Amino acid sequence: MKLLAIHSDFIEFKAKKKAFKKAEEDVSKEVERVEECLVIFTAAESSDEAGAAKVLENYVAEVKSISEQVNCNKIVLYPYAHLSSDLSNPSFALKIMQDAEKELKKSKDYEVYRAPFGWYKSFNISCKGHPLSELSRKIGCEDKKSSLKREYKDEVFAFEAKELDSSDKIKMRAALVLAAVVKKLYPKSEISDCGFYHDQVYLDISGIKLQENNFGALKKQMRKLISAGDKIKKVVSSKVANDLQKDILSDIGKDGVAYGLGDVTIVSRFLGSLSGAVDSIGAFELVSLGSVYWKGNQENKQHMRIRLVAFSDKKGLDDWKQALKEAEDRSHLKIGKEMGLFVQSKLVGSGLPLIAPKGMVIRSEVVDFLWELHKLKGYKRVWTPHIAKKDLYKTSGHWDKFGDELFKVKGKTEEFIMKPMNCPHHMQIFDGFEYSYRDMPIRFFEPATVYRDEKKGQLHGLSRVRAITQDDGHLFCRVHQIKEEVAVVVGVIQEFYRTLGMDKGYWVSLSVRGEDKSKYLGSEKVWKVAEKALSDVAKDLKLPFKRMEGEAAFYGPKLDFMFKDSLGRERQLGTVQCDFNLPERFDLSFVNEKGEKERPVVIHRAISGSLERFMGVIIEHFAGKFPLWLSPEQVRILTVTDRGFEFASDLCLKLSKLGFRVEVDNRTETIGKKVREAQLDQVNYILTVGDKEIDTGCIAVRDRGTGKTEFGVAVDSFLADLVAERDERRL
Repeated sequence: MKLLAIHSDFIEFKAKKKAFKKAEEDVSKEVERVEECLVIFTAAESSDEAGAAKVLENYVAEVKSISEQVNCNKIVLYPYAHLSSDLSNPSFALKIMQDAEKELKKSKDYEVYRAPFGWYKSFNISCKGHPLSELSRKIGCEDKKSSLKREYKDEVFAFEAKELDSSDKIKMRAALVLAAVVKKLYPKSEISDCGFYHDQVYLDISGIKLQENNFGALKKQMRKLISAGDKIKKVVSSKVANDLQKDILSDIGKDGVAYGLGDVTIVSRFLGSLSGAVDSIGAFELVSLGSVYWKGNQENKQHMRIRLVAFSDKKGLDDWKQALKEAEDRSHLKIGKEMGLFVQSKLVGSGLPLIAPKGMVIRSEVVDFLWELHKLKGYKRVWTPHIAKKDLYKTSGHWDKFGDELFKVKGKTEEFIMKPMNCPHHMQIFDGFEYSYRDMPIRFFEPATVYRDEKKGQLHGLSRVRAITQDDGHLFCRVHQIKEEVAVVVGVIQEFYRTLGMDKGYWVSLSVRGEDKSKYLGSEKVWKVAEKALSDVAKDLKLPFKRMEGEAAFYGPKLDFMFKDSLGRERQLGTVQCDFNLPERFDLSFVNEKGEKERPVVIHRAISGSLERFMGVIIEHFAGKFPLWLSPEQVRILTVTDRGFEFASDLCLKLSKLGFRVEVDNRTETIGKKVREAQLDQVNYILTVGDKEIDTGCIAVRDRGTGKTEFGVAVDSFLADLVAERDERRL
């Protein structure tokens, strides 16, 4: 048996005529409409007839399970033969549907409808569009066996209320110039989407295949068109002829505005007119070439994507190229290899970086600092295994959310899943104890690795991996405690990024519900309390926040922290999220003052997010020049001659006992070469031991920060300063 479950705003259906003689009798031919429902499109297959009773049992159990997951008890059973090419006998299929209807109606928890069997029907359905709104299953007569296949669907284009500034308009005009040139050189091509990617603009094109060696011809024609000074003009929407542009216009509705240049028209999804002469483009560059699926659906055709930049003058382009070069010099891939921080192995696999000893120093220091920030705030460390039964993730919803991104592990007699998230495990730890209101809140902390089978083409160094270590924390609290607990987490986030020097120019997204409240789980009352709590915290702490309507997760509102690195690149790092969904799914409770069970609220919080990605961020932020407390090698002692080895060894021992990471370079190389190598290794302090230092008992100290060397430094004084710099985590 195959089924497709759609969580819907409504479904309307009407019986038209019989599809075969044995179709169900006494069927109404009026339009039937069911609102706020779970529609189960169902096809019984020939293999089901061998185990009818078990198929029925599994079918009903699966319908109930999905109903609980989406929190919808109004069910429409809809026979839909198009799901299978191996259909069962019609009389068998009808009986299964009738028996399932009876079984579900036995429980007062469900309101059940059934579409007529054996009739051609017209129907109209509105899918809610949340992560669990489309689920498919294959039901057999085996015990609790079902297979999961991800349902791919088109992403709807949305109008972005972003007011284009003058530089944005120049980029968009350049994209339209490129579109006109592509259409001229490749008449069979069609222009699809056009939008922004960080500081670049992109243009998507269907119907052609390009290579970067085509860029020269494209740029030559673009310069000609810009020199001609043609004007971009607004186009009446009804005159948009390109089917792809019509699709975009249909998605974004009345807000969409079309602009034309030559034979090409594109629909803008942004505020601000693009009309004007193209000679306002003073300089441009085609940056890269890639491919994307139309509307983000991998079952659709792939389109070519060209990214470009454009500026009002050549200086803007030169500045951008300089910034790009600096970004390349700071690449965590480049620095990671030079400093020996991590290794990527083809034998191990893509997206599975190996953290080397020096990289592990950085990772451990970050985790230790995070724990230091939490341990005095009531958090307790926990540990959870890397695998669990799939039932855990079916209950949590991650089985459906992550679909084919799940890694499956088959044991001798049982099947397991490598965990995609830590949350379900933490729910089980809470559920393993009996708590009262006096115990609340309960706070768990665990830096733990989760696994997701990300697409190979999306993997990149430490930034996008398949083994993701999250600095995970979950706290369980009462509704009235949300505000206080969120304020504590926000304080931790602020202190963490202030210590790293990344607290300048950040902003916070306060993500709340949009107008359509139906796609969010949880009661209206609890949502209002949670949204107000997050808003109050943002105001009380004077956070630079923006209220983002419709950006909440389906399970609760959240605060997402957007920080900038030293190059001004924005990164979404810390997050605080309220969750009303998991406590319901796992039926969590504590005993309140009245002796009654009360449902807790779960707050997910991550300070650095993925540790792998965060390592990549700080490698690039510091360009490998880590502050003392983070540095893999804090001190290197260089001997001028063999006579200094004993002095250097004694000094190394003193530093080691104080917990410093120190090495002695006693090679018979010139002191100049030793210094240069230490500098390339980004060692914070280089200590030189020569005859003078041996005679006086002092040292020569070269500070990486200033680049200057101070001679005659007393050892005890240096050690005291070093301890203070490390323990205070100075930059």
